[in-house]
Amino acid sequence: MTQFIKKCPDCGCNLVERLVNVDVKDDLEVCHAESIPVLVCANEKCSNREKYFAPFSFNLLKMKCPEINKW
Repeated sequence: MTQFIKKCPDCGCNLVERLVNVDVKDDLEVCHAESIPVLVCANEKCSNREKYFAPFSFNLLKMKCPEINKW
């Protein structure tokens, strides 16, 4: 079983949960989903701006964007 990433792979600081808005694109269809939880680096000086999605975030995206089938 894989574990959630808890530390930033670049600087080693803790990742914190934030709610973001996501545009999901599938060919011609686009769905805008709001308030999706992601983990981001808490260190504002870190260059890593990657958003790490948990499995439950993808489930939430599927619920908010059922017309998108690229999962």
